[in-house]
Amino acid sequence: MKYVATRIAPIAALGVLHACASVGSNAAPDAIAIVGVTIIDPSEAAASDQTILIADGVITAVGRSSAIAIPAGTRRVDARGKFAIPGLWDAHVHFMNTGVTALPLLVANGITSVREMGGYIDSTRAWQARMKAGTLVGPRIVTPGPILESPRYLQGVVERSARANSQLALRVLPYRIRVGDSIEARRAIDSLVKLHVDFVKVRTSANPAAFFAILREARRAGFRVAAHQQSLPIGVALDSGLTDLQHGIFPPLSRLSEASRDSIYRKFVANGAWYTPTLTITRAVGLSGDSAARAIFSSDAIRLDERRAYASPWLLGWWRMQVDERMGDTSSTRGAEAEEAYRSSASDVQRMHALGVNILAGTDAGSVLVYPGFALHEELWRLVEDAKLSPRDALWSATIGPARFARLDDRLGALSAGKIADIVLLDADPLTNIRNTRRIFAVLQGGRLFNRAELDALLSQVRSTVAH
Repeated sequence: MKYVATRIAPIAALGVLHACASVGSNAAPDAIAIVGVTIIDPSEAAASDQTILIADGVITAVGRSSAIAIPAGTRRVDARGKFAIPGLWDAHVHFMNTGVTALPLLVANGITSVREMGGYIDSTRAWQARMKAGTLVGPRIVTPGPILESPRYLQGVVERSARANSQLALRVLPYRIRVGDSIEARRAIDSLVKLHVDFVKVRTSANPAAFFAILREARRAGFRVAAHQQSLPIGVALDSGLTDLQHGIFPPLSRLSEASRDSIYRKFVANGAWYTPTLTITRAVGLSGDSAARAIFSSDAIRLDERRAYASPWLLGWWRMQVDERMGDTSSTRGAEAEEAYRSSASDVQRMHALGVNILAGTDAGSVLVYPGFALHEELWRLVEDAKLSPRDALWSATIGPARFARLDDRLGALSAGKIADIVLLDADPLTNIRNTRRIFAVLQGGRLFNRAELDALLSQVRSTVAH
């Protein structure tokens, strides 16, 4: 997991630019009235013929159009026949994989906030500064900064890179922090405090004691902890302070009894923990190396999937390393195991949601065949189609849920007075078909309006940039 072809050096005074504080351009956005819209707020019943007033980037009033007085000089957006949802989140992205071109792609896809899951903090801060200044279009970013890893994993990266004569180590190691014991755990968390990160990301741990030390030190510092599955029981990790589990649960829980599975799921509820299943990447990693190579690098890749036209050379370089590492495994056994893993993950989500576990929509954008921006709509579709969430609950996982995890739900995640004006206007109702989240009419981020023509211009600019 990594980022840009050239690292951006730290710039002065970025320490004051906390990720959660950045809400858009310094330029004052227009006063806007969205008139006649149907509001789809995942926490409320749908409401038709509504007007949303926005001033200084904040929603100031919401109500029946007949009851809302529109101040003189306000820019009117005729939204009759349109549907408004809160700005979307992707709760699992990796900018160190995607590069900077992912930022406008996310906004063009209605994603106004993201949870970056580990990367180059200096680059992230520089981007946040540019977005705040209005010189770069991109989503609001909450970030853990560097990822915490075990010494064994880091040594393995060095060895894999040497065997393949690749850039893997150069891309991976600069944003990882070694944690092998409790002393290194304290040192790592103290360093993250100084970086003003928003939460902690643990990918691998040296042993249970080291993992428990990370959780203890993170709790001392007031951080939530998102982690991959560790080499200890999930229930133990949750009882010890794990806040959010990433990716599918392996080995598949489908091999356990229903009672055993439910006992694990209920641990999430009991501890107020979250689950980010990233079904999109679970499906993508099931492809064999040669199948993935054809989908990405063949001469007709863009014809097969138009999203390929927006993939940056930096992203394709990372994908090439991932594909090359799996090229030797095309066995039918692997394919069957991948299919079982995906179906088990979808089943986990369905049952966890039924039991009250908070689900977050994240894609692992930047990983192989997970296209930044576009993939969030695929994730929502998979949550509905395969995990059997209702469209409303899938939207919750990409709006209210991640805002709540980030402790920003007092400002984001809903369409009500006092909230930051992050809004997506759709041409069709997402509650009747979740695929309608792709039918974007306009996007507002922090009150800044991007109409369809402006969104298309963002897409065209990215396509032109990555082609050169």
